[in-house]
Amino acid sequence: MGNPAMVKRKKSERRRKKYEQRLGPGVYLPKDERLKFNAEVEKAAAAALKEKAERAMAKKEKAKEPKGKPPEAKK
Repeated sequence: MGNPAMVKRKKSERRRKKYEQRLGPGVYLPKDERLKFNAEVEKAAAAALKEKAERAMAKKEKAKEPKGKPPEAKK
């Protein structure tokens, strides 16, 4: 026989995980906390997208640079 409080907690935790998996993270939070969480997630996503674009631009510029002669050896 198990602890009934523990069983109830596990069931609600499983339900919460399924709900978040279906609708996205933070959906089970209260409204004000959910809005804060969503704002933070959007900031992180925008920062990742910006970083990815900057890397792509740097890669393009590096490819444009002419590959000159290797430096001459000193005698």
